[in-house]
Amino acid sequence: MAKLTFLGAAGSVTGSKYLVEAAGKRLLVDCGLFQGTQELKDRNWKPLPIDPKTIDYAMLTHAHLDHTGWLPVLVKAGYRGPIFANPATIELSEILLKDSAHLQEEETQHAQHNKSSQHPESQALYTPEDVDPVLRLLKPMPRSGSFDIAPAFRVTSFDAGHILGSSSLELTITENGKKTVVVFSGDVGRYNQPILKDPTTPSSNADVLLCESTYGDREHPGGDPAELLADIVNRVAKRGGSIVIPAFAIGRTQTFMYYLRQLEDQQRIPRLPVYVDSPMALSATDLYLKHREDHDLEFSREESSGKGDPLSVHEFHLARSVEESKSINSVKTPCIIISASGMVTGGRVLHHLAQRLPDPRNAVILGGFQAEGTRGRALQEGAKVLHLFGQTVPVCAEIVEMGQFSAHAGKSELLRWLAALPAPPRQTYLTHGEPAAAQSLQQAIQEKFHWKAAAAKYLDTVDLG
Repeated sequence: MAKLTFLGAAGSVTGSKYLVEAAGKRLLVDCGLFQGTQELKDRNWKPLPIDPKTIDYAMLTHAHLDHTGWLPVLVKAGYRGPIFANPATIELSEILLKDSAHLQEEETQHAQHNKSSQHPESQALYTPEDVDPVLRLLKPMPRSGSFDIAPAFRVTSFDAGHILGSSSLELTITENGKKTVVVFSGDVGRYNQPILKDPTTPSSNADVLLCESTYGDREHPGGDPAELLADIVNRVAKRGGSIVIPAFAIGRTQTFMYYLRQLEDQQRIPRLPVYVDSPMALSATDLYLKHREDHDLEFSREESSGKGDPLSVHEFHLARSVEESKSINSVKTPCIIISASGMVTGGRVLHHLAQRLPDPRNAVILGGFQAEGTRGRALQEGAKVLHLFGQTVPVCAEIVEMGQFSAHAGKSELLRWLAALPAPPRQTYLTHGEPAAAQSLQQAIQEKFHWKAAAAKYLDTVDLG
């Protein structure tokens, strides 16, 4: 009997890992890092309930670290099978994993220096040397259409519209002559957003559906994101302040750059210096321009209009080195700083917040989901101070939430995606959401569609047959 175990993203939005066992084979779908509360982060140090050497295959829905960031640990523990992903996801995963390893080393050195680590050994979960063995296992699969992983497993990919390369995956399991179809939504993107195509619902008669529920209990705020962004930029520039945007290097950074360029071209905002303090973001932007198969029609038209790169503002500055990053501290005139990480869990953005939060002329834009236990969530909930680098930093800057920039489908968009399935799944499991969000979406599915739906539980195993 085919079965599925929820090894992550059950009761939380991080650590996506799903183990499928059928026909004597084991397939791991996603292998994400847990982020957020200390309890969640501690799970990264715990071994899987099964030996990684006994897993035969792995495949990825997309490149974000909460779906790929535990791969170096898996491979260190003995996994040697292929890791299947589409070409854009493979290229983005290389960038993200190398950056993750580098940041972990930096944070470990800082923790050892300040004796602030939660782990007595003060060591990184993995190092840059642990990433190369992972990259050697990454194998390309088609961006769309079907692909046979093994006689027991056929996978069909659909564009999820979340970030470049993001996919919803239909897995057809063949066991003892019987077929079982399991659909993994991955992270579902937004409809009618710039750059990427809209999410595509799999044309599957799914027996079992795993659907993300990040925003299962709420809608994104209304309003024109370009108009709102213009208001913030003009307001802060007028009072002589600067804007810090904690943004994921993949997805959010490109969206902000797109809107800033549009507003500059339309002369709706001044041409301020924009500092992108993330070499990874530049590499990711190059990939966004390279992989045109994911672009929507409007972005494709703008690319061919001859007006220049639609993802680059007029006064663009890239901070590659640590020295270039630190030099931004000396900029006292109005500017915009875009830096990772998007939930303020680490990265160079921490230094910019330490510098800019105490000044009430400045603003911080939160442009996406802020998980429980992150500094981003603390800012969102009105924290008066942040603890950064062993210091207490007062939060005097204006904090602006812009959920319009989220890359995750809101509640009604998730229901729209679900409504396009050709037939009701026999069972739906809600994953990748905090408990309130998963429960709210569960109730909405039962009321609207009359489907069997349940919130997935961490480490639970369920029958697929």
